[in-house]
Amino acid sequence: MQRDSAIIAPALDLILISRHLERIADHATNVAEDVIVMVSARDVRHPGSSDTLR
Repeated sequence: MQRDSAIIAPALDLILISRHLERIADHATNVAEDVIVMVSARDVRHPGSSDTLR
């Protein structure tokens, strides 16, 4: 970026896109965990925890 300042804007766009994709993936994981809890009454968020539903 120091050699070619024209790269800065596209590089920043890629960084922001990757950040937003990670947030989407986090939300999708949360939805999937909630569905598992609703359908099978199992809490898969904290494996090994003694507080899991059965």
